[in-house]
Amino acid sequence: LKQQFWTIKRRASAATCGEAIIAMFRFASSAARGLALRNPASLAGARFFATKEMVGITDVRRGMILCVDGKYWEVKDWTPQKQGRGAASYNVTYDELDTGKEKVHKFGSSAKLSKIDPDKTECQVMYLTGSGKEEKMVVLADEEFNEIEMPLTRFLGASVAEGTKVLLYKDDGELVKVSVRS
Repeated sequence: LKQQFWTIKRRASAATCGEAIIAMFRFASSAARGLALRNPASLAGARFFATKEMVGITDVRRGMILCVDGKYWEVKDWTPQKQGRGAASYNVTYDELDTGKEKVHKFGSSAKLSKIDPDKTECQVMYLTGSGKEEKMVVLADEEFNEIEMPLTRFLGASVAEGTKVLLYKDDGELVKVSVRS
């Protein structure tokens, strides 16, 4: 990369030297992405962070995870409605990820929502503790064998046994969704 940088710098004038540096860093990051695609093990120690993005209601699609008023929703269906010359409105059918309840909300055509791309962590169920449905806790182990405890109610009725693979979706350390893999 150094040799490539000096070659670009010699050819470039002083005004385009900054552009050459930016081009070099773009090349370096694309090379790193290519390495990661060819060798996923190179990302073993890498940290990833959830992203948040504001999207218009017209860009919402099935499967997206949204954060509205501090609650996380997974979109099940999105339908536009328009009557005559009136403004369009949009009905979003969603699952509340903390309770599992299906609900419908109506938005105006200019609504903006916060789209979440959460971090995914694969875990394995180690054991269950407690008695009764409310007190029962599930103890998980992540890739680094850290123990994570969470109530059984977060699994929304899915059967959980020792050894079951579980995907945890997190947004800035806050649990968004729990998905049991078969």
